[in-house]
Amino acid sequence: MNTNKINNFTNSLVTIPLLSLSVVGLNLPPVANATTLTPKNTQASQTHQVAQQTTCAVINIQTGQLALRSAPNGNSRAGLDNGDTVALVRRGSAPWVYVRVLARPNARVNGLEGWVNSNYLSCSGGSNQNTSRACNVVGIQSGQLALRFTPNGRTRAGLDNGNQVRPIRTGPDPWLYVRVIQGPNRSVNGLEGWVNSNYLACD
Repeated sequence: MNTNKINNFTNSLVTIPLLSLSVVGLNLPPVANATTLTPKNTQASQTHQVAQQTTCAVINIQTGQLALRSAPNGNSRAGLDNGDTVALVRRGSAPWVYVRVLARPNARVNGLEGWVNSNYLSCSGGSNQNTSRACNVVGIQSGQLALRFTPNGRTRAGLDNGNQVRPIRTGPDPWLYVRVIQGPNRSVNGLEGWVNSNYLACD
């Protein structure tokens, strides 16, 4: 009698851990599913993907080249010149945008991607454009309205009352990036740059 009881008790002890191990194994989540979601969510919070194709031309470079960087304000991997064309891929924190080089004289750079300062780009097809209206320069009491390379930056030309400009994109208030259409001083027609929007009257 005692021997049978001991054998039954021993068999039950052997069975319990085996069943427990099988239950634990069934409940373990796959390792791949647990780790692949985090990088995607992190990337989405840092940058904003561009929904439609937007092409931009490099402009307003006075000396040197526009750096194509590995990270915003990071190391330069190539240089771009005025007139080079890039495709806007995504936006980072202002003024940085991530682009792909489409066409430029140095064919070795075509297809490269990196970060550039958007203050030196003139873009078409983007949501930041407003090219349907025209604005007139007004309220200048003395001197001229500065057309600048960057917001509050160096002046590239001067505009007079009556000069007409077309807004291209907005910057930090009160700055607006414009193209000069017409006006008293025809030598500036076609130029682009940043102006103080407080001196514009728009349609």
